[in-house]
Amino acid sequence: MADLSQEEIKEKILEFLANVPGKGVEVISKIAKGVGVDRRQASSALRELEEEGKIEPGGVMAGVAGYKLKKG
Repeated sequence: MADLSQEEIKEKILEFLANVPGKGVEVISKIAKGVGVDRRQASSALRELEEEGKIEPGGVMAGVAGYKLKKG
């Protein structure tokens, strides 16, 4: 996969989270895999999205933090 900019990664994460079924919560490793980036890139983008108020923590599953889209 071509190198993505941070903004492209963030956009892909938002699209990915919008399509997560159920409560819409997913863990970093699955977000990274679904978007096609490594965990470090995903973590960085998720942190920025959280600071921007676009996503929020969705709880902890098996000791791993999950994220979901923030409802407007």
